[in-house]
Amino acid sequence: MVFKYRVYVVLLSSLCMVLSQSCPKECICRSNDVKCPASVNFPESFPSNTEKIVFDEITAVEIPPNAFAHLPNLTSIHFSRCNFGQISSCAFPRKHKNLRITFDLAVIGEVKEGAFKELGVTSISFTKSTVTTIRAYAFWDIKTDFKLTFTNTTVHKIESFAFYNVSSENDLKYEGGTVKYIMNSAIKDCVFTTVKLKRVLFEKLECDSFLAIVKNNPQVSDIGFLCNCDTEWMKTINPDPLFAMMLATGSCRGPVELEGASMKDILENNRVQNCPEVSNVGRTCQRPSQDIPEFTCTERIIMGPSGPDGSDNGSGSKKKPPGGHASLTYPCWTLIAAVIIISLNL
Repeated sequence: MVFKYRVYVVLLSSLCMVLSQSCPKECICRSNDVKCPASVNFPESFPSNTEKIVFDEITAVEIPPNAFAHLPNLTSIHFSRCNFGQISSCAFPRKHKNLRITFDLAVIGEVKEGAFKELGVTSISFTKSTVTTIRAYAFWDIKTDFKLTFTNTTVHKIESFAFYNVSSENDLKYEGGTVKYIMNSAIKDCVFTTVKLKRVLFEKLECDSFLAIVKNNPQVSDIGFLCNCDTEWMKTINPDPLFAMMLATGSCRGPVELEGASMKDILENNRVQNCPEVSNVGRTCQRPSQDIPEFTCTERIIMGPSGPDGSDNGSGSKKKPPGGHASLTYPCWTLIAAVIIISLNL
């Protein structure tokens, strides 16, 4: 009898190993690569041996928490023409080795607190993409030699402390595109070997938006500003080297009557008219209070079965371990444990 149960354990173990390599129904799996074409659902799990994942035209509410957990061999995640309401906290695996994350032609509503936290990445890049809001502490405690790149990308709002305690022996590069609003202390306590800014329009910057240490001379060219009353504080601030270079090379992209004028000319000759008087704040630019959050990773929510009309038929939602094969193998190993207990009692 015990022998028979041992056979059951072996068979169930084999079944679990097979299930652990199961390909998501939304995706196509070949060798160690996974491609997920057009879908409105984010996959619940991936084969545990996955090395590369490509998402093409995925439209989903979120990249969920722990979306790529239990994938020790993962080296590349590429999002192409995808639309996400948000990148959730803990979306990407913490302290993962040699991971490249790429967004190409993507539309993202929010990058939440802790979405990119304690990553072991080599690069994070956004190309021809649009991001509505990068929340406080979205890029947080990253200490690897990674390259952070924005190319021809529009970011509508970067909150205070959005980039906090990020250190890299590589580059922060923004080439082409628009940053509509950067709040005070948006980039704080960060260290980059080089910052490269080229052909970027900054529509509104609060004072002390950039509080980063740049080890080498910044590479800055063709920077644009909207020359309105929001730029008046720039006359009274003694800028750090990076921002000083932005002003020295910058020019007005609006309004029409000031378009093309250099920022130096605009500020020194008070060419922006009819603005409230700006106090001489010098280097006492008031910074926002900082309350570093206690960080926790929430579990991923998987909605229950839906009816033909999209309703959940009263089934509600359930928490489910995402990423890797966790959602597939937990029931398997529970069953195996039960069989072992029964066999030991016989």
